[in-house]
Amino acid sequence: LHPTPHPLVCVAPPLLRSRAWMAGPKQPDHPPPGMLKRKSLSEDGAGDGKVAKIVLARSSKAAPAKPPSARAAELESAEEATLSVAPASPSSPSAGITKGNSWKEFSDVDPFYALLGELSENKVHSPEGELNEERLDAYLQRLMQPDVVKKHKDWVEVWAKMSVPIEGQADVLRRVITVGLESELASEMSDILAELVKGHRVKVKAVEEACSTLFECGADQQGCLMRYLFLIFPKSPTSDWGWSRVGWSWQQWWNTSERILKALEASSAYELLCDLLRQIESDSGVYLPHQQIWDEKRLSLVRAALCSFGGLQEDELSSALDVTLS
Repeated sequence: LHPTPHPLVCVAPPLLRSRAWMAGPKQPDHPPPGMLKRKSLSEDGAGDGKVAKIVLARSSKAAPAKPPSARAAELESAEEATLSVAPASPSSPSAGITKGNSWKEFSDVDPFYALLGELSENKVHSPEGELNEERLDAYLQRLMQPDVVKKHKDWVEVWAKMSVPIEGQADVLRRVITVGLESELASEMSDILAELVKGHRVKVKAVEEACSTLFECGADQQGCLMRYLFLIFPKSPTSDWGWSRVGWSWQQWWNTSERILKALEASSAYELLCDLLRQIESDSGVYLPHQQIWDEKRLSLVRAALCSFGGLQEDELSSALDVTLS
C-alpha cells in the first residue's frame, strides 16, 4: 500500500520527470562564431499556423579594419576630390536658384506663379516708400498679357505680394489703369478694380482719387468707370450683383460716384450717369422708383445731377432720358 500524500504536496508523475533527458542537450542562445542566423517565413504568413524555418548560413569573413593612418589618408583624398568638382555653369537651369527664389524655375511653366515670387522678392516700393515706376510698369506689362492672370480675383493676391503702402495706393492704381486700358485686357479693368476693392486690398478713396486724376476733364470712352460704379453698387433684393459689405450704403456709393463724375467733362459725365442708371434698371428688371433702395430723396439727388451735367431743367428729363426717375 502506498501512503496517501499530503493534500498540499504535489508529486510530479514519474513520466514527466523523465522527459528532461529526451530534449537532449541545451542549445546555446547564440550561434557559434562564423554562423549567421536568418529567419524566413512561409509565403502564407506567420498567422496560418505554419512554423517558421530557421536557416543557418555561413557569413562572409569580415573585412579587416584599416589602420587609422590609412583611413585618414582616404578621407583627405575624398575631400580633395569633392573640392575639385567644377561649379555649375551660369547657363544651368538651377544656377543662382535658392530656396527663396525657386519661382525662377517656373518662368516658362507657370508665369503667374513666377511673377508672384518675383513681386514678393523685388518690391515696387523701396524701404523708404519710394515707388519704382519702371519696375512696376514692367510687372504690369507681363501681368496684362492674355491668360497670365486667369481670374479677376487673382489680382487680390498680386496686390498683396506688392505690399503697397496705403498712402501709395492711388499712385499704383493710376499705373494699373493706364497700362491696363492700353492692353488687351482693357475691357476687364473695371472688374479688376472692383475685385481689389471687394477684396479689401485698396480703399474706395484710392480708386476714386486715381480715376479723378486720370480722367480729369475727359471722358470714359471705354466704359471703365461706368462698369466699376455698377459693380460696387450696394447689394439689395433687386441688385444681387452688387457689393455687400457692412457700412457700405447707397449714400456712400453715390458720394464716390458723384466725385468721379465731377472730374469728367460735363457732357461725358451726363452720358456716363445715364448709362449707369440704364444698366442698373436693366439688370434689376424693375423700374428704379419701384425698388426699395431708391427712395424719393435719392431719386431727386440723381435728377439734380443729371440736370447739372446735361444743362437741363427737371421737367425736360423725362423726354431726354429713357430711364424712369419719378
